[in-house]
Amino acid sequence: MNAAAQRFSYGAHATFPVRYGWLPKGIERLTGEAGFHVSTDTADELGLGSKMVESLGFWLRAMGLSEEAKPGVRERHGSELAELVRRHDRFCELPGTWWFLHVSLATNPGTIWYWFFNDYSERIFDRVGCIDAFIEHTRSKAVRPATPAMAQKDVACLLSAYAARPGVDWVDPDDPGACPLRELGLIARHDHVGRFERSRSVSGVPVEVVLASAAALGERTGQQAHSLRELATLPHGPGRVLGMGLDLLEELVETAARTSPHASIENLAGERRLIVGARSTTQWLGDLYARVGAIA
Repeated sequence: MNAAAQRFSYGAHATFPVRYGWLPKGIERLTGEAGFHVSTDTADELGLGSKMVESLGFWLRAMGLSEEAKPGVRERHGSELAELVRRHDRFCELPGTWWFLHVSLATNPGTIWYWFFNDYSERIFDRVGCIDAFIEHTRSKAVRPATPAMAQKDVACLLSAYAARPGVDWVDPDDPGACPLRELGLIARHDHVGRFERSRSVSGVPVEVVLASAAALGERTGQQAHSLRELATLPHGPGRVLGMGLDLLEELVETAARTSPHASIENLAGERRLIVGARSTTQWLGDLYARVGAIA
């Protein structure tokens, strides 16, 4: 076995993308006395099917909203991130909340989400090519490589969660299959040619999300300062995780350095570098809520 092989998780989403209204229900349950665990009782109380509540449990874990109450105990409780979201955006209505949840998901190692947003480099691709690339990646990196059936389900869930038809799709919260992650505009779906396209000009990304992503990159590399090109190309960096081209990234980095006391820009040997303080995701999200005036 390859000494560097990773443990990958497949299919825990039970083929369901996260849906409108799911996370508020899950967070309320997590932060209450009962906690959250997958059971028919939980499904009945939340008004979900048994497979849906299993999927919700996955999304709460994958987005960093739940954590083990005690080792070996089935119940899970809300993380610091879940408590912050519950206090300031109880119904998960703010786009900034979903950007932060996306960053948590896309930096969750050993998952298709991590692979797609950090390791997969194709900008325009089709479903079959994406599946084949994921299988090949797990064959070279995973302790247990994905089978074709596993890869097909994971890719289908990822694309269903994120991909929207440009100029056609609008996300209706009453649509039982709609996913809020589509609103981020990270993947366009071109049905007439059977292809998908990553965005490089996303809009509405809060500067706090850019800084949180840069801080995550710093934790990974052990450095607080990174050049714009590093921010644009390295795994965990905002270029990959947030789907940003160099021009947009430069604009947002300049804005962040002007407006945040925790970021600055230095010029070193003619190269501009963003310096970001070592802060947690919840601290950056707290900055966002303070700036937009979210009600505590």
